[in-house]
Amino acid sequence: MPGRVLILLKNPRDRLLRWLTYFRRGHNAYLVFLVSFANFVVIQYRLLIEYIPALKIIFTSLTAFVIAFFLIYIPLAIAIGWYDYKKFAVPMERRLGALVNPWNRDISKALILIAQGRNDEAVKLLEKWTK
Repeated sequence: MPGRVLILLKNPRDRLLRWLTYFRRGHNAYLVFLVSFANFVVIQYRLLIEYIPALKIIFTSLTAFVIAFFLIYIPLAIAIGWYDYKKFAVPMERRLGALVNPWNRDISKALILIAQGRNDEAVKLLEKWTK
């Protein structure tokens, strides 16, 4: 396996695709997230302070607003994310993903075959995943 990885890294096309994958991951998951989050906070501050003058008394600066915003927003986002992972969309997405994944189907069938004592059929079914 290590020799196979070295061969992939020597190929310029594979190296370029690997760099593109790293770029997209860093860009989408981190940089754009941080920039859009900062943009969101600044826009909310501007709109709230401009249209609700009473808030000028509470939030005299952007820093005060950012601190209050984070104290409310982060725990709320964590709670919603936790609930989503436990009760909402994520469990259903996992179930649907497992149903359409050929590897999961073959593993499930192999386990049934092994439980029925049909080990040779299970081995034959799983051989394609080890090549």
